[in-house]
Amino acid sequence: MAVDDDSGQLRLQIFAFVALSLFGALVARLWYLQGIESEALQLEAAANVLEPVYDEAPRGRIRDRSGRILVDNEVVQVVTIDRAVLETMKSEAMDDMFNRLALAISRSGRLTKVVAIEAEVADLGYGPFDEIPIAVDVESELLVYLGERPDRFPGVRVVQRTVRSYPYGRLAAHLLGYVGPITLAEWESANASIDPADDDAKTYQLNDEIGKTGIERIFESELRGVPGVRLLEVDNRGQVIRERARSAPRAGNDVWLTIDIDLQALAEAELADGLARAREQEPEEDEPDFKAAAGSVVAIDPRNGDVLTMASFPTYDPAEFVNGISNSEFEALTSPDNYSPILNRVIQGTYAPGSTFKPVTAYAALTQGVIGSGGRAILSVESGYIDTGTYVFSECVEESSTCQFESPYCCERDVDLRMALTVSSDTYFYNIGGEGFWLRPKPEDEGIQVAARELGLGTSTGVQLPYERGGVVPDRDYFDAQFDAGVFVRDGSQWFGGDTIILAIGQGNLLVTPIQLVNVYATLANGGTVHQPNIVTKIVKPDGEVVREFGPRVLREIDIPARVLDPIRDGLLTVPSTRNLSFGTAYKSFNSPFGANFPLLSWPVAGKTGTAEVDGKADTSLFVAYGPNDFPELGIDISGEPEIAIVVVLEEAGFGSDSAAPVVAKILEPLATDTIPRARTLDEFDRDIAAYLATLAAAERAAEETAESQ
Repeated sequence: MAVDDDSGQLRLQIFAFVALSLFGALVARLWYLQGIESEALQLEAAANVLEPVYDEAPRGRIRDRSGRILVDNEVVQVVTIDRAVLETMKSEAMDDMFNRLALAISRSGRLTKVVAIEAEVADLGYGPFDEIPIAVDVESELLVYLGERPDRFPGVRVVQRTVRSYPYGRLAAHLLGYVGPITLAEWESANASIDPADDDAKTYQLNDEIGKTGIERIFESELRGVPGVRLLEVDNRGQVIRERARSAPRAGNDVWLTIDIDLQALAEAELADGLARAREQEPEEDEPDFKAAAGSVVAIDPRNGDVLTMASFPTYDPAEFVNGISNSEFEALTSPDNYSPILNRVIQGTYAPGSTFKPVTAYAALTQGVIGSGGRAILSVESGYIDTGTYVFSECVEESSTCQFESPYCCERDVDLRMALTVSSDTYFYNIGGEGFWLRPKPEDEGIQVAARELGLGTSTGVQLPYERGGVVPDRDYFDAQFDAGVFVRDGSQWFGGDTIILAIGQGNLLVTPIQLVNVYATLANGGTVHQPNIVTKIVKPDGEVVREFGPRVLREIDIPARVLDPIRDGLLTVPSTRNLSFGTAYKSFNSPFGANFPLLSWPVAGKTGTAEVDGKADTSLFVAYGPNDFPELGIDISGEPEIAIVVVLEEAGFGSDSAAPVVAKILEPLATDTIPRARTLDEFDRDIAAYLATLAAAERAAEETAESQ
């Protein structure tokens, strides 16, 4: 037993010695690390940094006034390359991989060149830890192909991202706008007022997208979501040590518009059809062809300024911008040779308004004593004026062509103010401009310009869209500015009586945009309220919470007495019908068998045709209207205010009565009869076509079976 006790004691001693040795080594190591290497380890830890990597959030959706989605987000497959992995590869290996990748993507159906991959990789907008997108919206089969060959495609992944989608295709493209890669200037401007430490900061990276035009641009701050952030701890050699934190991206807010997509689809279809009909006209000998390649439609609710529809032609497909657009494609969209499809003519096209300006001249004459009962009036509202088709300016001491102003309407007739508007008498308004305004003591000869500006011409309307033009209301100051700029050969001292005379019928240097023009008529329709047209009703969070609502935006109230407003309204009411057995200039457009079978007795329309001359081109065709209206002369009381004001402008399309007026009639008739067709999405079109083809196939099989049975 003594031997066994000695051996057990020996084992315990050995175990104790080993334990003490290990403990001593541990203490020594701790002393070394905390004492000798403490400073070195602290420096190494301090050298590690946190690198944020951002994931762009889905943008908010854009909806019409009923909530139907006009712009959505679609999840697509995107081929990406991890730049950090590329940094570890040799040049030859990288080139070989780029060649294999370009070939694989191209074979999957999306043509991709090596130079395009190299350009993306070299783009300094991407950070060192970003996954650089190489091809967007690839087929899912490519995901499998690349995933099975990680050794041949190092750092390459197929990930899911969201891109813009357009359920209704091209509808309302100019209004909605598009998104594109952010520029350096846009990046600096967008981030200037953002606090990156804010958890809700919508920071931008140089490889992000941003709204470029339309609603996408103006409401960028609402549509953009909060990017997701991954915080990566990186050592001083650029190696990722670990992910320290992650936040998921949060989608942007939805923007609800004032437009109705059904009315929008109707307006765009009738605009295109109206231009096509105008091109079928035969020009008179030595007159320019009716090219009728461009035009626009815009409608406003006079009660609150809401834009109900806005269409410009030619148009474009905003989906073309989703995967990027080439320089040549963009040049085609902006080229005047193609009539600049990307141009929103409603807010950027400027035109002489022609006779649609005559109500403005009438308003000026009635409010400034040129028409009335005062001693300085040249006519009363009821005074007759003999329209012979020619007006000779009385100030001319010698008869000459510069003193004589012709009208294309050749008939001798006795017209008062109401009739002059109904039949669009040029000479009546020549007389107002020359004998009325020009021969009055200066500076009151610019009274037409004063009235035009009061009604909203000569300046932008303030609609919530970018790049709106202000138009021109010409006067002496304008002539001075153009002369100083080397554009005009005459300055303000050479504004002559003839300038005022042609201004009275909406010609000369007067320029308006369609939205300005329709807003003038909306002001006449509502009795004097000048609205800033409104395009958005509300902003809504993804969870349905309303962030902000938009009500009417009143610019100013004009006190228009009944003695001024009533005769103008009366004259416009009979433009689509008759006055004193004389047809209004839009009669054929609103009455069968010539035009629409419009319900004028239950839904009276007031309007004005316009034909603006353009040097070397066919005339610009215009028609502006509003309704429904009371019609006191016929005892019609609609028990409400007009609910729509609309203008159609067709470039190089001829007379307003022949081309623009029928388009307005065809748009308003379904509205008046509550028969506007429902707009269909692209998916619905595809299903309808598939069903139609299936029906045809079934009919063919049935016919074959019948033939065989016989």
